[in-house]
Amino acid sequence: MGKLTKETRPRAATIKEVARASGKSVGTVSRVLNGHPDVTESSRTAVEAAILRLGYEPNLAAQSMRTRAKKAIGFMVNDISNPLFATITRHAEALLHENGYALVLANSGDRPAAEVELLHQFFRHRTDAALLSLSDETNPQLLARLKDVDLPLVLMDREPEGLDIDRVMTDHAEGMCLATAYLMGLGHRRIALITADRRISPGRARIDGFTDAHTAAGEAVDPALIRSRNLSASYAFQETFALLSAPNPPTAIISGGNQILLGVMRAVRQLGIDVPKQLSIVSCDNTELAELGSPPITVIWRDLALIGRTAADLLLQRLDAGEDWQPRRIMLPTELLVRDSCAPPSTK
Repeated sequence: MGKLTKETRPRAATIKEVARASGKSVGTVSRVLNGHPDVTESSRTAVEAAILRLGYEPNLAAQSMRTRAKKAIGFMVNDISNPLFATITRHAEALLHENGYALVLANSGDRPAAEVELLHQFFRHRTDAALLSLSDETNPQLLARLKDVDLPLVLMDREPEGLDIDRVMTDHAEGMCLATAYLMGLGHRRIALITADRRISPGRARIDGFTDAHTAAGEAVDPALIRSRNLSASYAFQETFALLSAPNPPTAIISGGNQILLGVMRAVRQLGIDVPKQLSIVSCDNTELAELGSPPITVIWRDLALIGRTAADLLLQRLDAGEDWQPRRIMLPTELLVRDSCAPPSTK
């Protein structure tokens, strides 16, 4: 009998081949190999039968590294400079800490490519699960990675199509509808909206709520008054300056994002416009700028602490449930917090 060489030695089966043969995911095969309790008996039987049939032998060194205690949750935010994430993160971390988990915070800088890599890092370093706020729900590479990663996930305020993932949403459409109707009740008809575009669900929902309020009032929306590209202060400054310098400027502006308000206020100050005598302003979220501005700004309010706790609690439930979990969609409410930044439009 000839000696077995590298060329003639039978190739060892891989974990992916076991997954295909058993009709289960790679993650399920891994959990069976590691003796995880959250695997159904039928799945365990199918995987063990495939292992015997293929003669699969796990890499014990790699398996040892994978089974090392983790107790860590990844939290990927798209813009760490956004003050909202400080409150959301603090309350999510508090609940996770109570349950023995550490929170690993990562910032993607609004770059989908960075988000793809961070998802890979979370999986490779074996965090138990991840909370995610994405910069672009339509990016094909990011969507493919989300479908591929075998890790419990909760999306925060994001709703990409075709993905069956847990999510915690805010009712931005209702909040925007309330704000627009409030301004119309004061007599405003030329109302501008500056917000994100439709690549993320808050952008879509805010535009829809703005449109719905006009429809309910029997008013047509002037497309030129909707400026929807991104949530940055620089973009908001540029668009506010252009809108207020036009021959027929808006009498009210809705800032569809808390950082947009900063750009709106800078442009208003530079142009010397009086709020609310010459221009009414509504913003989103109760930031320090909105609360302590002169005048204090009317805002579409939501409970950021509740968002953080709800997302963390949903992820903990998902971790406890194992394979039997059915993804959930939780919608949290908004309301209008009226302050001093709005008045009837000037007749001058």
